[in-house]
Amino acid sequence: MSPGAKRGALPVISGPPKFAVRSRTLPGGEVWFTCGQAWEYDSEDGPAYAISMTMTPVNWDGNLLLIPIQEDLQTS
Repeated sequence: MSPGAKRGALPVISGPPKFAVRSRTLPGGEVWFTCGQAWEYDSEDGPAYAISMTMTPVNWDGNLLLIPIQEDLQTS
């Protein structure tokens, strides 16, 4: 587990996100858009992810994808 991360407590996250959070624009639709970002960290139980949603899609069906961000596209 990362320093300062206790079960039930939010982990300490730093650095650029490793994943884009993507969801459909319409339930069952084919168009996906970025609605947040995610960081991987180590927990007591193994790899875990801290997800920050910057928006919640209207009529969202609850499905989302974590897509790796290419290193050459990350900004500092």
